[in-house]
Amino acid sequence: MDTLVQALINGIAVGGFLTLMVLGFSIIWGVMGVINFAHGEFIMVGAYMAWYARSEWGVEPLYSALPIFLIMFVVGFVLQKLVVNKVIDRPHLVSLLVMFAVSIIMSNSVKLIAGADFRRVNSDIQRGFWELGDIATIPRKHTVVLVVAIIVLVALQTFLQKTRLGKSIRAAAQNREAAQIVGIDIKWVYAFTFALCIGITAMSGALTSTIIPVFPFMGPPWALRAFVITALSGLGSVKGTLGAAMFLGLLESLVATYAPGSSGSQLAVITAFGLLVVTLVLRPQGLFGGLRPVDAGGH
Repeated sequence: MDTLVQALINGIAVGGFLTLMVLGFSIIWGVMGVINFAHGEFIMVGAYMAWYARSEWGVEPLYSALPIFLIMFVVGFVLQKLVVNKVIDRPHLVSLLVMFAVSIIMSNSVKLIAGADFRRVNSDIQRGFWELGDIATIPRKHTVVLVVAIIVLVALQTFLQKTRLGKSIRAAAQNREAAQIVGIDIKWVYAFTFALCIGITAMSGALTSTIIPVFPFMGPPWALRAFVITALSGLGSVKGTLGAAMFLGLLESLVATYAPGSSGSQLAVITAFGLLVVTLVLRPQGLFGGLRPVDAGGH
């Protein structure tokens, strides 16, 4: 029983930082129809910014996360205006290849500037854990990331449901032409959405830099996980992202815990991507639905 409880706790902890990491990817795809292949690299940049702020100025990642969000919001806005906006009306493969090129540029640029060495971010939130009697332990660092993820999710869901701009974003995701007819400025909505999601993604990198090692090529595995969770949740589904991330985190933790020998981590990856195949075949709209209709092939 103790092993099962610990596996469940570990799965929830993993699900917390997966939620924060994947949210921006899901919304960009759901609203704009753009597959952000550079998603993992924006996580990486946020992690490097947190590492630099900690090593040079002694700023905790928990405190540097907000400035990093604001800086990368501006970067995302400029990138959308100068690059993404130019290819958004073209076939999906074009925007995917453009973002793939952006990812290569980002990772290799960081390697040139900072080197290829692994970095560790020392943080106060890494220290300590809570004990559940003699049953299990709860890592403090994972708990902090989970709490922040829930706060971001609630704030984002409230923004999309209650504000005029949030409703415009949802309208643009459902039907671009109809949104334009009723006077919604699609270019502004897309630029804001992309900027917001890049800011959230970089912030997730800053926070999770206390959990995972930081290096220039850390991005691709997280981008692949983003594909899996987005397929499970549905494009742009905020609640669905939380549910799918938690489900995947629990599944990976249980498989890794109970798989025989040292094959647990490999079996967890196989299980995750096998689940992706099954979901895409049987329920392509995702388990929770999403902002973008499943048959929305265009913009």
